[in-house]
Amino acid sequence: MSSTQVNNAIKAFAWGLAASVAIAATPATAGGFAAPDIQVLYGADQGDFFGSGIEGGKLFPMFTIELANGWSYGDNFFFSDINQGPQYDTTKAISSYSEIHSRLSAGKISGKDMSFGPVSDVLLAGEIDLPSSFTPTYCYGLGFDLKIPGFAFAFVNVFLRDEVSTKGVSFQINPVWMLPLSAGPVKGVFGGWVDVMSGEGPDQDWWWQAQPTLLLDVANFWGSPNKLLMGCEYEYFHNFLGIGQGDVNHPQFVVQWNL
Repeated sequence: MSSTQVNNAIKAFAWGLAASVAIAATPATAGGFAAPDIQVLYGADQGDFFGSGIEGGKLFPMFTIELANGWSYGDNFFFSDINQGPQYDTTKAISSYSEIHSRLSAGKISGKDMSFGPVSDVLLAGEIDLPSSFTPTYCYGLGFDLKIPGFAFAFVNVFLRDEVSTKGVSFQINPVWMLPLSAGPVKGVFGGWVDVMSGEGPDQDWWWQAQPTLLLDVANFWGSPNKLLMGCEYEYFHNFLGIGQGDVNHPQFVVQWNL
């Protein structure tokens, strides 16, 4: 791997880590919260696990850190994925991919009820995507919190999306959800997100990505609920990155430690 690749990966991760520290320092008042976790995943690279996609479904570990934070006027979310690809692929450089999400609540700021229909609040939403190349993508738009019985949370963000490395802009729709599950002593969560992107620039077509996750709360069996979870995450790309390389899908085994 080149020194430039390593330096870019380090810069991207350090930039994201600094942002997570800033998010953690946001005042968690008026019903605020902070929910950090660490994940270890084992699964395929960005390839078709069931066929011969981008990376041919090679297996490798990946590490993820996440931090969700709520405060008086909105919420934030940060994550960073770090990996070096399959152990036997010596050409694979250390890489990281980070995202920072921040939303400001119109209801909390104004003190007024912004609900209508299934929408409980309207938020000003922003997102920064930062790959190892250190070439960011900026998203800005509106978020809509939803009232769905049984769900811990559910919302949809609608963004104008600008990939700095690509000419033009595009649109992105981003549903996110978390559903607690319980059957006697067995507890778990079903969560995930979907990104639907229109093409940006002349060489990119529309594409979408989904990542549902089903986790079992294993620590609940010894009286420490919501501390250690295990399960499966399934990632699916339709029209991978919109660049004509077909569909990509693969499962990943997940161990999540909530701090």
